[in-house]
This record gives sequence, structure tokens and C-alpha cells, in this order.
Amino acid sequence: MISRLRLIPVIGILGLCYPVTASAQSSAPDMSVVERWLATNTGIGSLKIDFTQTRTMRAVKIPVRQDGTLWLDYSTHRFRWQTGEPAQTIVVNVGKNILIIRTPMKKYEIRPADSGGAPGMAAMANGFPRTLAEFQQKYRVLETRPDANTRRIIARPLGDAGRGVQTFTFVVDAKHFRLLGFEIELEDGSSVNTVFRQVATNVPLTQALFQPSVEGYTETKF
Repeated sequence: MISRLRLIPVIGILGLCYPVTASAQSSAPDMSVVERWLATNTGIGSLKIDFTQTRTMRAVKIPVRQDGTLWLDYSTHRFRWQTGEPAQTIVVNVGKNILIIRTPMKKYEIRPADSGGAPGMAAMANGFPRTLAEFQQKYRVLETRPDANTRRIIARPLGDAGRGVQTFTFVVDAKHFRLLGFEIELEDGSSVNTVFRQVATNVPLTQALFQPSVEGYTETKF
């Protein structure tokens, strides 16, 4: 099972541009790493994850760092992504769309999860896969790599979920194979590094959590 985790500095801020040798290209990824990680999700119906996210963009010299919380309900395929306390940005899935709310601006937008303006979010819309078959339906594993006390599963989302995404890397603990965070390298040169600070499993989740009110808000396009 996934247990409570502490923030570890080893994950760092992306850095996925590694040289690929001919031997690496010809060898298949070690899928046992993926299977051992997925096995830790057995029996989990919901997750509450406190995270720290760092986004690096070419046009901005200083990376943007935010703390937030992610809730996942596997039984209903719902998620809520929130940064700031009180919430500054809220993202929930509404069918195949996502609802983005900016509370300081009192504005919101509904857009397709696979739109170019939301790279990587479509990959999150249905939560983390829990079986190898499900994982392979959503991702193509490019490489699995040991890195200090972690194992990195470097993948690419398949279909529309991969739009705008160069690589989607799952970082797992090398000893227990629990998920520690994930890293997204985008095609525009920017990157997003999300490190889990604390994980709670099978937490009770209310319907209201996934249906934030937009009363008094103005619909817009961010």
C-alpha cells in the first residue's frame, strides 16, 4: 500500500535529457519496476496527496513553486487538484472536460482535458493506473532507470493524453516501490515536478469536493 511519505530532495527538478546509447535503445524496459509499483495500489479506493509542485518555464528565470493537494476517487474516476491554502486554483474533471477555477480572479474555464492548453492534465484525469494492462493502455514505457534511492519510470502518455507532453516520469521508492511523485517534461521546453509530501489512503471523500461552486464567477478562457 501507499503510506505516508516525507518530501525528499533526491527527485530534483526534472532533468530528463539523458544520452541514449545503442544498447539502451535495443533493450526493453524493465517492466517489473512498473509491476511492483502498481502492486502497492492494491485495495486502494481513494487517495489524498499533499504535494509540492515546481514549474520551470523558458520565459521565466525563477521556477514557480506551489504547495497543494490532490484527491483521487477511483470508484468514480474523479479528481480534484488544488493549489494554495485557501485554494487559489482548483481543477476537477467533468466528464471528458476539466473545470479550472481561479479563485482570486473569480473566473473559471471549462476545456477538454486533452486540449493543448492543459498538457499532462488528461493523463491525470482518470487517476494512476492500478494494473499493468491498464498502465499499458495509457502509457508507453520508454525506459526504467535506477537513480540513487529511487526508480524512474519514464513513459509517454498515449493518444490525446500525450498532446504537448514529451515525457511523463513516475518516481518510485527503490525499496518499497511506492510512488513518490511524478515529473512532466513538455514539448514547449517547460517542465513540472511534483513531489508528494504526504499520502493518505482510503480517505472518505464527499461529492461536494468534486463539485466546487462557480456561483458569482465569470466564465472565461485563461
